[in-house]
Amino acid sequence: MKKSELRKQVLQKMKNINNLNKEKADQWLKEQLLKTDAFRNAKTVGIVLSMEHEVNTFPIIKEIISQGKIPFVPATDYETKRMTFQRLNDLNQLSTDEKGIQYVDADTERTNSLDLLIVPGVVFNQEGYRIGYGGGYFDKFLNQHRTETISLVYDTQIDNTFKPEAHDEVVERLIITKTS
Repeated sequence: MKKSELRKQVLQKMKNINNLNKEKADQWLKEQLLKTDAFRNAKTVGIVLSMEHEVNTFPIIKEIISQGKIPFVPATDYETKRMTFQRLNDLNQLSTDEKGIQYVDADTERTNSLDLLIVPGVVFNQEGYRIGYGGGYFDKFLNQHRTETISLVYDTQIDNTFKPEAHDEVVERLIITKTS
């Protein structure tokens, strides 16, 4: 199956997860993340502003802030297909771009140096390779900037049939939860 077909199929599965199961899964993933040495030792954490079908990152971002850590979220240049990370001081600083993706709408620090990066994705295999949304932003970033990586994954996102390509970057640790 082509990556685009697999991506579409798994996105539909993610969107079909029962709300109550999703809330429980998101809470469990958050708790497991907070227990990791990678999270406990990190001062700066890169994390996406989640969309409705994804693992809810907003409670994690609030926890990052409450622990005195610094959250950084993607700042994406769609023309150059490049991404850096921008400091998020407050959830009131958010706006939505033309693709429906939230971003920091304030003049805050940008960096490519993070202690931990929570890597999003649509499909993952057990080895930590992933299929994202097709822009290649995270693979390009990880190819140029080494940082510790973790992904928070629903069991419906696991598929070991796809073959990683040469440009694909592996995520060091997957935290996987059941959604049923």
